[in-house]
Amino acid sequence: MLLVCLQVINHFSYSWSGKYQTGTNFKYPIKTGLLLGETAETLNVSHNKKDFDAKLTSFQSFHSACRSTSNCSVSQCDVSSRWSNTSSINIARDSHTASILPNGNVLIAGGYNKSVLSSAELYNLLRGTWTITGNMNNARFHHSESILTNGKVLVVGGSNDKHQLNSAELYDSSTGAWILINNMNIAREYHTATILTDGKVLIAGGYNGIIQPSTELYDPLTGNWTLTGLMNTRRQYHTASMLKNGKVLVTGGYDAITILNNAELYDPSTGLWTVTSSMNNPRYFHKASVLSNGKVLITGGNDGEGQLKSVELYDPSTETWTLINNMNTAREYHTATILADGKVLITGGHNGTFYLNSAELYDPSSKTWTITYSMTIPRIRHTTSLLTNGKVLAIGGNNNDIYLNMTEAYQSS
Repeated sequence: MLLVCLQVINHFSYSWSGKYQTGTNFKYPIKTGLLLGETAETLNVSHNKKDFDAKLTSFQSFHSACRSTSNCSVSQCDVSSRWSNTSSINIARDSHTASILPNGNVLIAGGYNKSVLSSAELYNLLRGTWTITGNMNNARFHHSESILTNGKVLVVGGSNDKHQLNSAELYDSSTGAWILINNMNIAREYHTATILTDGKVLIAGGYNGIIQPSTELYDPLTGNWTLTGLMNTRRQYHTASMLKNGKVLVTGGYDAITILNNAELYDPSTGLWTVTSSMNNPRYFHKASVLSNGKVLITGGNDGEGQLKSVELYDPSTETWTLINNMNTAREYHTATILADGKVLITGGHNGTFYLNSAELYDPSSKTWTITYSMTIPRIRHTTSLLTNGKVLAIGGNNNDIYLNMTEAYQSS
């Protein structure tokens, strides 16, 4: 019996690899039968003493994991998880936001589809369906969305494609309505929003004609905005992560001149920012994930010369960065979702040439990457949300300038 893993490498190179049950390894080129962007859903393989013939059927997606009816014994293949199409959203969009509500349903808001959107939709977890809910008061994209401790959803800033917004509004899932609240002090898009341990929301950086070092706090108890300490470096396209010690780590981004590798920490007890050690690689359009051990995983992005597959870990106890094993695929505009078992699922993005539907898993215990099943369609500027049933829901996005209404769910074993 032959177990097969297949990958489309480029226009001219296709390869499949695997092993016999007896343990004999092989790797053999496939010269015909596939186009770039396709992989084989099923492989029927016969063997003679000198050659292999593969019949490739049911072409589907770019960069497959192992697709075999048996357990895959090939290194870096994961056959325990797969994607399945779910019901489509009503309005195709990218650059939207998504949040898991207290009842387990998913709220998406705003985004872009040839124009900026004010519409919002709800995914019913039990029924698996999408319904339109109340429109936001302002159309926006490049905004932020945060679940408050009271269960309401705070949407802040962004752009209406004419100018940056300082408006903020709250969504009440019990009424399906949006209510305008006090404006931020400074309009901005491409900022970050972080829920602090006291329930306040920290807004950091962004752009409003100039790139901002400013930060401000929203207090849900009073409904007021308060300016807090300036970052040491103005930035947009950065990430912000809530650490277990209560501080907020901001990494990378762009300051209008340089793609940044520096990082800084916000201390809510003082309202001040302090510089911490810099990442090994400058990057923007990257992702940051806080692992169960408290370390912060930084993946991919762009350093100005191209998309990155490099990965690094920040240790808050020592304030140091460590380069670890690269992802299998360089990417920006991807998503990173922490699964229930602590692994991190990376999906989609762009590698400088292609929109990607490939996905891979990071295991913090071994610090290794494993290719898992590809999404059914390439996506950038999409969202992924960990549902209460353990599945990951990928929503919308863009594929070759086509705005997507398709959603799909990833099931991990």
